[in-house]
Amino acid sequence: MLVQTDARRRITLPPSLGIQPGDAIDLEILEDGRIMLIPVEAVPKHQMWAWTTESKEAIAASLADPRPSITVETPEQADALAKRWTSAN
Repeated sequence: MLVQTDARRRITLPPSLGIQPGDAIDLEILEDGRIMLIPVEAVPKHQMWAWTTESKEAIAASLADPRPSITVETPEQADALAKRWTSAN
């Protein structure tokens, strides 16, 4: 795809790329001079723990777990589930 810069060195990306105004894009200049634009989502610092290799592996393992999930809808159900966990120890 050929694009041309304007007088302020800006380029316009076609709507077919799915990039919306305000989207964050990482610009990387490769050793050979090529420029890569990579759409990114910013992660707040307080959520960075979830993006460690260990956390991502644990999440993937939990998603692959064949056991049915338990939905807790009331405080009483949460208490009963907590008692199951603590009595097993």
